[in-house]
Amino acid sequence: MSVPPTPSAPALPTPPSTSSRLRPALEWCAVPARLLLAGVLGYAAVTKIGDPAATVRAVRAYDLLPGWLETLVGRGLPAFELVLALLLLTGVALRLAASVTAGLLVVFLIGIVSAAARGLEIDCGCFGGGGPTEDPAYTAEIVRDSLLLALAVGLAALGTSRLAPRPRAPQPPAATETGSSRTAARRAQAEKARYASALDAHRSRLRLVSLGAAVALLAAPLAAIAVAEATEPAPPVVVPAAATASGGIAVGSASAPRTLVVFEDPQCPYCGELERGESADAIAAAVEAGSVRVEYRLRSFLGDESVRAVAALAAASDEGKFPEFHRALYEHQPEERTGGYTVEDLLEIGRGVGLTGDSFEQAVRSQKYAPWARQVDEQASKDGNTSTPQLRLDGSVVDADTMFDAGALRTLLG
Repeated sequence: MSVPPTPSAPALPTPPSTSSRLRPALEWCAVPARLLLAGVLGYAAVTKIGDPAATVRAVRAYDLLPGWLETLVGRGLPAFELVLALLLLTGVALRLAASVTAGLLVVFLIGIVSAAARGLEIDCGCFGGGGPTEDPAYTAEIVRDSLLLALAVGLAALGTSRLAPRPRAPQPPAATETGSSRTAARRAQAEKARYASALDAHRSRLRLVSLGAAVALLAAPLAAIAVAEATEPAPPVVVPAAATASGGIAVGSASAPRTLVVFEDPQCPYCGELERGESADAIAAAVEAGSVRVEYRLRSFLGDESVRAVAALAAASDEGKFPEFHRALYEHQPEERTGGYTVEDLLEIGRGVGLTGDSFEQAVRSQKYAPWARQVDEQASKDGNTSTPQLRLDGSVVDADTMFDAGALRTLLG
């Protein structure tokens, strides 16, 4: 007598893993994370994209790259950040966008840490501006970028987010019952083959989306570099008669045995402190004694106010009144970035030192030497000047303690 087969117990469903249970919550958490990263990168791009020359100066201030690469990075970075922001905002190719963002933040952190370690005093230039500053905020910048890096790494590891378009993955075929007929087995095999084909097509679509995102990330900065190169303004540069070949204004005898190069920005408060103090008297005395020739290399990284002031200094040099106007300029120095050194301010300062002729007034009003001011600022940046004031005596940098100690400076200048 045959015993009927015992029916098999239905398979118990496999409980979802902890990571599977958490994934929906993590995908919702990914939404504010990617929006925050998109907002930061988008704001950074918008603040820089209209002034690629300023971004180039900001990159150059780190003194880490060769000159040609500094120009390419400065011109292409804002567009690169903008495309990254759009990818994060939409959630397209999220894993790729988050991974690239993480890499970019690592590069930023390396630059900031390197600048701090080398004693440079620069603004990071993350949101426009950049270049030398009297008040670097390295700690805050490192903390900020480290937190953003953690978000980017988390997004890259997760790879998906809610509220983001993504090609729908095919559903796996339903499990077949044990002991099914030969026909059912063939049907199950065909379903598995169709699923494998659909899965391959799904993966191909994902690869195409990632490839498109990668192409956009590459093409955007290249296009920005090409546009910047094609549209870079080339105003006529009128050079003041007293200018040196290196872009300075020389004061003193050409036969003096020593040369002192002074890097200054008319808005720099420490430059004002130097020029209103006894150190300026020590420099003037050395010039008067014929032991030193001074070359003023004028910077204008603090904005249009500085450009106007440098252009006015060049106009004063044409009239033989550079030293007098230079000193008076610092005696009336406005606070940094407050809109000072207006044309009327500069003309009033000029009248105080006897610059009352039409030629000076016309040069100041027309900003005749503004292109030259920007050109020499660019040259000073290329020559490695990263802070103001800076003194270089016969090519050697004078340390800050000596620079602000009139007695020590007088001894050094002989």
